[in-house]
Amino acid sequence: MTAPMDYSDVDWLMERVSKFHREYRHVEREYLELRTLLRDAESALRGEPEDGGTRAKVYYLKRRLEELERRYPWIVSGKPPEIALWGPLSG
Repeated sequence: MTAPMDYSDVDWLMERVSKFHREYRHVEREYLELRTLLRDAESALRGEPEDGGTRAKVYYLKRRLEELERRYPWIVSGKPPEIALWGPLSG
């Protein structure tokens, strides 16, 4: 059973945010690295549109980014993930 949420306890909230960042820091880092690699690969592909290796790399990077976005939708929401932790419950 999980502990009840006490939104008036600032220390508890900050610990929850800190725990979230520790658990998902690797996802954010991987997402940023993939976006950087994709930007560079697309730039290289514009210079040599017939390069099959670069085309395959762009395809792979796009699919990997889509997978991360599907698994972790908060990463592309444009809103800090903390909003979900502090905002009112839905329903």
